[in-house]
Amino acid sequence: MDAEEDPEIIMSDLCADVEVDGCFLTVEIYKADIDPGWILEVINEFGTSTVFDDPFIADGLAWKQFEKTLNEEGVTAFYNKKEKRKLFH
Repeated sequence: MDAEEDPEIIMSDLCADVEVDGCFLTVEIYKADIDPGWILEVINEFGTSTVFDDPFIADGLAWKQFEKTLNEEGVTAFYNKKEKRKLFH
């Protein structure tokens, strides 16, 4: 594939580094210029990435999903079992 054919990645202005209960997360919301769906990806301090399966029609909706997940499941939703043991033991 030529560089000319690679889609441009558009990053949302809502991307942020977030600290929650002493845990550090990077929230990335992005889309390709050829696709209207926004992708929500949350990366924890260990480098583990959580990507939500379904794209969002607006970047604000992706951010709301991040907040909803935090409220309902807590920050541990973005960590695997091994990482949770390192954080909380």
